[in-house]
Amino acid sequence: MTVSSVAGDAPGRGMRVAFAGVAHWHFSVDAQYLALARASGVEVVGLSDDDEALARRRGEELGCGWTTDVEDLVSRFKPDLVIALPRPDRAPEQVGRLLDRKVPLFAEKPLGLCAADVWPLVDRAEQGWVTVAFPQRYLPFWAAYERLRDSGALGEIGHAGIRQINGPPCRYRSYDVPWMLDPAIAGGGPLRNIGIHGTDMMVKLLGDRGLSVQAASKTDRVHGEPIEDFITAIAKTDDGIVVMVSTGYTLAPPKPGDMDIHLGAKGAYLTQRREALTIYPAEGPPEMIEHPTGMNLYQEIFFDALRRLRAGDPPVATVRDCARANELIDAIYAVAR
Repeated sequence: MTVSSVAGDAPGRGMRVAFAGVAHWHFSVDAQYLALARASGVEVVGLSDDDEALARRRGEELGCGWTTDVEDLVSRFKPDLVIALPRPDRAPEQVGRLLDRKVPLFAEKPLGLCAADVWPLVDRAEQGWVTVAFPQRYLPFWAAYERLRDSGALGEIGHAGIRQINGPPCRYRSYDVPWMLDPAIAGGGPLRNIGIHGTDMMVKLLGDRGLSVQAASKTDRVHGEPIEDFITAIAKTDDGIVVMVSTGYTLAPPKPGDMDIHLGAKGAYLTQRREALTIYPAEGPPEMIEHPTGMNLYQEIFFDALRRLRAGDPPVATVRDCARANELIDAIYAVAR
């Protein structure tokens, strides 16, 4: 993944940013929040981690202060924004303490082991400014869907679904986060970690129509870990829309991952595979939209979050959204078990 910034595009210039949870792999791998912070022009003023030795080492590497306590992180370094990367089992307590300090947050999902962990954070989050890292909300699919919906060309939706497959779970050991393979710490397997992007998209797409899980199945026969290798579910809205969510760690190589989204409606069929979106209207030729080469959705959400915070605009994805996405995950796990 390429992280870049062009002249004049430094939305974080003049902002003070701190990291809470630098042991998280997204700090330097995959999302690469440290690289994104540098590209955005922010000043990294401090960091924290539960692991004192790691916090000290990272602080020395970055030339900034460090601590093991998130409240100390805020009071000592006075950041304008905290990038919170908590372990799921520790997220409710740590994020709750940050929310009590009224500091704006850019927070990594899932924020807990289940929806019941996340809902108590919602009211406090809505009293301040908190965005959750759901970068799939910046896929070209959304602009096309909203354009067709708002023009009336989409028509009634019949079904929708998302499938996202990433590399094998052993990569989390190479990232020094073996706890990702312990469901008691991570809240589950790929469904909680990767599938939450898909459940967020389905909940956002279908709004308050209600979703009940009709069937779900999982397998762990490939890697022999205590988490699932792959899981798939079929759900249905109260008014009859069929929804499919599938996710797993079953791509053979560690990178790049695979993803597709589909939406079937009376007026159009939309399908996105990785960067490419195709729209098949009821009448007329297909429309093909390619996302710019080097698509970096994490850069899009992070840079946009900085712009929104500076402008006083609301975040794109909220803690309430995260709680609702976790609720669908809980329901899928309940049926799959």
